[in-house]
This record gives sequence, C-alpha cells and structure tokens, in this order.
Amino acid sequence: MAYFNHAFNKVFLGTNPTDGFVTTGANTRALLPGQLGFIKAPGKSVDGDAANPDAIVDPATVGTGCTPLVLVQGSIYQDDKIGPFAGGYKETTKSKIINPKYVTGFWSATSCVNRQESISVGFTSDSTGAVAPGTVVPTSTSNVTPCTLDFDFKCGETYYLRVDIKGSPSLRYLSRNDYFTASAYTGCCADPNSPTSVNSLIVYINWAYQLLNSPLINPFIRIKIQYAATVGVVPTVLGGATKWFTSSAADLKLLNDYITGVTTIPGTTTTVAGFIIQGAYVDKQFGDCTFYPTDALQAYLEPVKLYASMVDYNGDPCAFTGVCVKNTCLGRQGQGFGETVLRDLILSEAYGQTPFYTGRDLRIREITQGNQLMGAAPAIDRTLLYDRVFIQHSVPRFNNPTGTFDNDQYLLEIIFPAGSTALTDFTNAVTGWLADAGTPCAALSSYGCETVPVASPCNLDALD
Repeated sequence: MAYFNHAFNKVFLGTNPTDGFVTTGANTRALLPGQLGFIKAPGKSVDGDAANPDAIVDPATVGTGCTPLVLVQGSIYQDDKIGPFAGGYKETTKSKIINPKYVTGFWSATSCVNRQESISVGFTSDSTGAVAPGTVVPTSTSNVTPCTLDFDFKCGETYYLRVDIKGSPSLRYLSRNDYFTASAYTGCCADPNSPTSVNSLIVYINWAYQLLNSPLINPFIRIKIQYAATVGVVPTVLGGATKWFTSSAADLKLLNDYITGVTTIPGTTTTVAGFIIQGAYVDKQFGDCTFYPTDALQAYLEPVKLYASMVDYNGDPCAFTGVCVKNTCLGRQGQGFGETVLRDLILSEAYGQTPFYTGRDLRIREITQGNQLMGAAPAIDRTLLYDRVFIQHSVPRFNNPTGTFDNDQYLLEIIFPAGSTALTDFTNAVTGWLADAGTPCAALSSYGCETVPVASPCNLDALD
C-alpha cells in the first residue's frame, strides 16, 4: 500500500458547452477549454502511433488487452505569456499513466439539491391516517408519548409548544442551537367551574404567530395551518390551498387579525387542527469578484433540523398527554454544488503550482487568471449543480529507495454539468476499456440521492 492512507486528488473539467468528452481528434493541442480526451501512454502501447503519439483515442476501442492511457483536459486559461509549447498556463492538464490493471475504483456521484425537513404538529394532511376521535397514537407514529391528533383544548388555559432548530445554519446564525417556546391562551371561560372545549385553531394560530414573529426562529421556518371537522378527513388549509405563512408583514397581520377578532376564525368548538412546519434557510453568499475559498459553506449545504413538543409551564413534554408531533420528511444534504466543486478545483490547481490568489489586492487574481476558474462554462458556475466521476488507480514504485515494493494512489475527479450526455459517454467508454483489460473490481458504481413520489410529504412544493 502507499505511504499514506489517502489518494492524491486531481480534478478534471468536462464542462465545455459544446462537448465535454471527445474520442476523436488530431491531438491534445486541439482540445478546447474544459474538454476531455484520452491518449495512449507514451512508450507503453505496442500499437501506438509513433507519428502522432498524443492523438485522441476512444478508450472503448483502443485495442485488445491492457492498454495504459492518460487522461487529458484542455486548459481553461485564456492567456499564456510563456508560450504554447513551454508548459505554461495553456498547457493541457494530464493525469499520471493509468494502467487499467491498477484501477481500484470507478464510480459516479450524481448531483441533487437539499431536501427541507418538515414536521406535522396536531392533525394535518401529513400526520397519520384515519383514527377515531380521542385515540391515543402509539409511540411508533409519533415522537411524543402519549399524544392525540385531536387534542381537547379547554378555555381558561395556556398551552405551550417548544420548537428547536438545530444544525449548522442555526449555529452560524446564533452561535448556538435555536429554540423558542410559543404560548397560546384560550380565553376566559363563561363558567370558571366548568371549562369547555374551544376551537383548536385558536391555539395553532397563536403558536404560528409567535413562532413567525420571533427574529430568533422565523428565518428558518414557514408554516401551513390546517383544520377539519374531525380527524380522518382531508383537512382545509387556512388562507387557501397553497398558503404558507412566513414572517412577512402581510402574513403576520393576517394571523394577528385572527387573534384579535378582526377576522373570524373558521370552525367551531369541535374543530380539530394542526400545522406543518417546514425548515428552510438561505445564507448570504458573496459574488465571484470577492469570492474566497474560506467562505463558510455549512449554512449553505446543510438543511436545518426541526424538533417540536408540547410542554407544560415547567417545560416538561412528558408530564401529560399532548398533541402529536411527527417527522413527515427528514432533511437531506445535497451534493454536487458548484460551491464545493469550485473548491475542489482550486485545491487541485494549487497542487499543480497554480495557486488561487486570496490576498487583499484582487486585481492580482485577474492577472494570474484565477477569475477564469469560475463563471460561465467551461468554468465552474457556483449557482449550478455538477455530476462527478471518480477513477482511483495506483502507480507502482518499482525502484523504491527503501527496498520495499510500494505504490502511490491517485484519485481523478472528473466534473460534468448535471445531466450532461458527456458523462454517459465518458463512463461508457471507460467501462469498455476496463472490461477489455479484465478489471472486474473496477466496475462502475453509481451514487446519488433517493427519489420520492410526487405525493410524498417531502414534495410539499410539488403538492402545492
């Protein structure tokens, strides 16, 4: 094995808008910026073209048996003061010689966006199926025990709901995990000695208003309030079928009008209700001109995590039967963002002695052409998604000063725009090349994010 338990990483771009991967061409000098191709390893192929040793070849039909190849990428830099033949900025980017017999890994990672987490509090379209009124929901369907979907709210009481928001976005925002306890007073009883049931919407509207009016928690959530005559039927959405309440002035005024009686709350004392809380956070991002690789990414990548529970005035969620709280959709961190791909490229270029300038005078970045790494294709657009292919291989050290047979390990990260046909062409060509060399351990493995049905609670926007 290698001296270190990691592989040396090198990034290649197949982001040319015309064609990111070519299998024919005169030679490597004809490769366009962000265009990939393979050539036969110099002196390693018995059927090599001596007259044109850097001719672009198709890996799938390169020949029989084990044919070592070199992956080549056209430089994305536009200017070169050294000259096109002196190994300057416009020199093509090349891998080490790749012997298919020494390829130990070959996989792809398709891009996907973040998935926002959502929780259902009380009776909503996402809570559970039809249950009899007053039924205590088992532990397996709720994270609060015991609980009921149609909690019987009484007059003359104050009910509390605690919502916690955790994860990198809240830690970056507050330097701690975020939490807020909302309270809802149900009003005086006509007969203090005989408390009666009240409209459940009174409680949920009060909770929603306080959550969305709090500057600690409102940047991370939006709320959909629902109600029905009884559990087990399709609930109605307060404010319209696609209405999500946010911290906007118009939404806060609408909720406050319900609370103060300016607008009549629908339903009766037997109405059951609930709301869906969906987590979301958008972090501020600097533009390309002032971009630094050290800019924080956690809040941009990780979805917030939501927790809620009905508590008593001491904050204890287990001292009584409360409303049911259910995680209807777990958050998912996306992959393949331009932000992360750009940082991989910058690191790879730095290893190749082309550092990305991060000093105070950003004009030097323009002089050294670092600004050409980001922007329109073939550069990396930080706002787009990218699919990636990885080839892991080793290069043996036949002459080792220590006298021990050893090898170095390399990981090639090849970047394609999300959904690009060039990625499919590339993986098919490499698969044929490896199969021809008899490298069964390097079969293509594909990794990506799971898909969910359109009617899933994880597709709340699609349902709207």
